[in-house]
Amino acid sequence: MTMTIEDLIRQADPVGRFGVPTIDAESSRGRLNQILATPVTVAKIRRRRAVAMGLVAAAALTVFMLQVLPSPVGQPSPAAAALLNLSRVASTLARAEAPASGQYQYTKSVSVNSAEYVDLLQYPFFVNYLEQRQVWVSVNGSGRLIESWSDPTFPTAHDRSNWLRSGSPSLTQAPVVETMAPGTGATAPIDLWALPTNPTQLASMVSSRSIEAGPPGALEDFTQIGDLLRATYAPPALRVALLKVASAVPGVLSIGPTTDHLGRKGIGLAIAETPSNPAQGSSGLFELIFDPTTSVLLGEQTLAGTPSTETPKVGTTSLAGYVVTSWTSYEASEVVDSSTAVTPTHLWGQHQ
Repeated sequence: MTMTIEDLIRQADPVGRFGVPTIDAESSRGRLNQILATPVTVAKIRRRRAVAMGLVAAAALTVFMLQVLPSPVGQPSPAAAALLNLSRVASTLARAEAPASGQYQYTKSVSVNSAEYVDLLQYPFFVNYLEQRQVWVSVNGSGRLIESWSDPTFPTAHDRSNWLRSGSPSLTQAPVVETMAPGTGATAPIDLWALPTNPTQLASMVSSRSIEAGPPGALEDFTQIGDLLRATYAPPALRVALLKVASAVPGVLSIGPTTDHLGRKGIGLAIAETPSNPAQGSSGLFELIFDPTTSVLLGEQTLAGTPSTETPKVGTTSLAGYVVTSWTSYEASEVVDSSTAVTPTHLWGQHQ
């Protein structure tokens, strides 16, 4: 006798084997009639702040679409586990001394950043520049800055079209060499040695914006943690605490093994954000890239596009469907003895 797939399914009948009535049974029909006769109350959904909440909802949806299978109950997410592992690595770094009077925090970075030309309101456009930056900052905020921009490109055809319609203005940017006066109050650098190393206290300061001003929300929490780890000679105990605080920020995604734009291998952690240039996509990510052997922040990048529906590796998030829209890689971050020196006083990222 020839059997169809329907016959095989009926024979398997996993429902019937557990004693569950069929849909044709009298009891099943009675239950269905009871459900259909029950009045339904439609909940009234408040629409207050619909525009602002729409952006938040879009970001939340992006996180939902990107996040892989949930972690087992009681286990940290892949992103939290990666950040906690980085905090353990940071705890093995050699003790760092605070910069003394007359010393400077020297940072050298290379990046591609987007600038928006909005002076011609009729046809605004974005331009990407390769930026070279060196900065020396003392404990009182005085120091020196050298900055240059080159290789302008348009991120989208729409931006190039608007540039042409604006009369093709020059995209050349003059280099900057600036001497910085001592800062006061909000303009003085953050004293990293004065911040608490207790993760609970530090998390409270970050979320309340007591360290840096900013809007509320997980994206800003993650960004500010990056600010405090970014190109700074942060003491290892503070690095440990910051990475633990980051592990508790909701919505952080594990990107997994990542290579920065200087070719260095790292671990990527990201969070959803709305792209600054709508022409590049409706979904975006802000990613921090850490050296897994030292916990040092190697760089950061923003991405925009449409997330792919492909299944990524277990514990990671796929970047398929996204393009990098801006990035920064940190080449050096050291304490030096003058506002012109580039040779470090201390060796960065050494273990005990």
